[in-house]
Amino acid sequence: MKQRPVFIQENVRLAPLTTYQIGGPAQFLAKINSLEELTSAIDWATEDHWPIYFLGGGSNLLISDQGVAGLVITLTEPEPIFTDKIVEVGAGHSLSKLVTACIDHGLAGLEWAAGIPGQVGGAVRGNAGAFGGWLADRVIEVVAYNIKSKQIEVISAQDCQYAYRHSIFKDRAELLIWSVKLALEIGNQAELQKIADEHRSYRRQRHPLLPSAGCVFKNPAVDEVARLAPKLLQAAQSVGAVSRGEVSAGFIISQAGLAGYSIGPAQISRQHSNFLVNNGGATAEQMRQLIEYVKTEIRHQYNLEFIPEVALWP
Repeated sequence: MKQRPVFIQENVRLAPLTTYQIGGPAQFLAKINSLEELTSAIDWATEDHWPIYFLGGGSNLLISDQGVAGLVITLTEPEPIFTDKIVEVGAGHSLSKLVTACIDHGLAGLEWAAGIPGQVGGAVRGNAGAFGGWLADRVIEVVAYNIKSKQIEVISAQDCQYAYRHSIFKDRAELLIWSVKLALEIGNQAELQKIADEHRSYRRQRHPLLPSAGCVFKNPAVDEVARLAPKLLQAAQSVGAVSRGEVSAGFIISQAGLAGYSIGPAQISRQHSNFLVNNGGATAEQMRQLIEYVKTEIRHQYNLEFIPEVALWP
């Protein structure tokens, strides 16, 4: 049995590392600064047959009240490297900070992400998008560490198999995103800053400030809603709740009369109904029950199957 590396901590609270502020402790947690540390941590965990989890910014995650048995890995935040119109950045870097750095360099292409919480790795994994922009549109290649083969893999944008809120990294849990190269464009710094500020302001005004994981459910496709609930689609179109071939899940939840419903301190936000917020002291079990309640009601009222975006641990 290998000795536990000194940088791996034991019994670490995870709730403060998530935007929900919910969840029990990690049995072990490693904050990784280098590939050498990553290899060492994974070697130790695999030899002792511990499950391995990757924790990014914790912005799209609900951790159980019992916590996580095994090793949770987090990455540090190295500075991005700019070369002409290309930026290479580590997965542990803040997405919001990256937007600011790109604008400071007069580079366009990520200003749509201003104000989005979480880290670059999570945005790469989930193909983050807003205001018509998608991270997939900027990816050149992703460097990932395969914890099974213990080898680095360089994955092209095409091989990332990007789709709406999806990538190959959701299908291959053994891949830890280490870094990404993004292609940007020359832009006007003042104009880019204005756009980013407008997006941040929009989020502050439209999104609840209480702890949440952002939008909990994927937006269903227009074709699916047209087939199963045509009157609902008409209502959505009449108020502009249809965009890019999708119907707003928040609109559907509100239309179903669910806004404000709560299970203990876990509540469907009245401000944006696709946000399930923690009013203070909510448990993961209460939040899971609320997620299931929304799914059941939407299925009952509209025959639609809502798919959660939020990852559930374990």
